Amino acid sequence: MRQLLFVVHCLLLLQITPTKADAVAEGEIDALYQRWRTAVESADIAGYVGVLHPDISLRPPGAPGLDGRHNYREFLGPVFETARYEIRIDRSPKVTLLGDSAIVEYDYTILRHVIPDADAELAPGALVAAQTSAHYIDIVARDSEGQWKVRLHSWQDWPEGP
Repeated sequence: MRQLLFVVHCLLLLQITPTKADAVAEGEIDALYQRWRTAVESADIAGYVGVLHPDISLRPPGAPGLDGRHNYREFLGPVFETARYEIRIDRSPKVTLLGDSAIVEYDYTILRHVIPDADAELAPGALVAAQTSAHYIDIVARDSEGQWKVRLHSWQDWPEGP
């Protein structure tokens, strides 16, 4: 019986003990989110789209979603034509690895600075408030080249902030 308990204990430790590969994957995903924040704050659409999986799904609260990198790029045009953005990290991304996929949860406050005289119509789901605090839940997955990319981007707004 002791041997069985020892084996079960060892198996449990193996399942919850992060491996070197896990640490590398988490570092790669953290770097992806740093590049994404930089792209948002510098209005770099190409950089933003570069972190997205070809089959990206955007699911904003209270609005229809969209699918595909091309459609997401089209969505971003008016977003960056009408405002500049600043990201305040309220809770850093927490990565839960699931093989070649991961769940990433984080809390950001996005400050939207409107560009005077900008004349573009925002699509449903685009941020319109001067400040939006939200809890984000994304799924990231490796693409065909083995690079981590955002596969699903979704969030829930917090009316009063975190």
